[in-house]
Amino acid sequence: KIQAPQSIRDCYCSRSHFSSKISHGCGQQSLAYLQQDTMLRLLSLLHATAVAFPMLGAEIPLGERTKMSWDAPQNGDDGVDHFQLFLPRHWSKAQSWPMLIFLHGAGDGVWDVMNSQSLPRLLSRDQSTAFDPRKSWEFDFDGRHYVNASFADDLGFVVVMPQGWDATMRPGWSRPRLERVRALATRVASAYAVDPERISLAGQSAGGVGAWRFALEYPEFLSAVVPVCGALPGDSARAAQRLKDLSIWVFHAADDSAMPVELGDGAVAAMNRAGRREPARYTRYRRAPPPPDPQYNDMVGHASYDLAFR
Repeated sequence: KIQAPQSIRDCYCSRSHFSSKISHGCGQQSLAYLQQDTMLRLLSLLHATAVAFPMLGAEIPLGERTKMSWDAPQNGDDGVDHFQLFLPRHWSKAQSWPMLIFLHGAGDGVWDVMNSQSLPRLLSRDQSTAFDPRKSWEFDFDGRHYVNASFADDLGFVVVMPQGWDATMRPGWSRPRLERVRALATRVASAYAVDPERISLAGQSAGGVGAWRFALEYPEFLSAVVPVCGALPGDSARAAQRLKDLSIWVFHAADDSAMPVELGDGAVAAMNRAGRREPARYTRYRRAPPPPDPQYNDMVGHASYDLAFR
């Protein structure tokens, strides 16, 4: 008997995983998993190609996130073919607007997961999900009640949320994908009256790693970077010198079981040893909840992003 996968992570399994299971005497079951996994990938791909999203530059509803497509440059990698765009409720081309680029985490490339938490969930007047039918997303944590039903109505930023990958692709914000993000952000800025001097980038978890990488590749493109529960890659001292003129605000939780808080501690300490124009800000929560989707409840302390974007 073959059980259906119970999570996105179960659906995304590498060939080496199946090879390992076969070598340990579970060949028939592993083969069935592989066939099932292949079918899930094909169905996901067919669904993605069957849905026609508006193209970049189209008129879209204001004050509501909208799935969109664009003619992504071919640069040797897949991903970033689709994105979500949010325009403020009072947006018009008569003035210029600040823009926030948002990079999702490893499991969030599927739309339903991306929009079940964090900033993307808040950028809709209907904040309900498959596991939470309430139109206003609210919760109690650590003695505080979190609610912000009017978030989408109040936000004054253009927000672009690239879909870095889907369930058929290898996760991770690689250099080619970040090149596409920069190209996409440039196109969005031109099409939707964005002030090029006020472009910020935020990312969470694997997207927090991506946020650091993007800032290191293109520091002149940004006015600020906000890594949330991420890790600074590479040589921290060299990174700090490269980013010393960029505004930085880091978020992490002390009880993060997926990305240890020492990663945030070390990144901020390195930044502030570099003779910065202004200190890197650090919000270090004592505790954070797990992601709201029940399938990720084991990631204790990881959803500092659900506190940061409130």
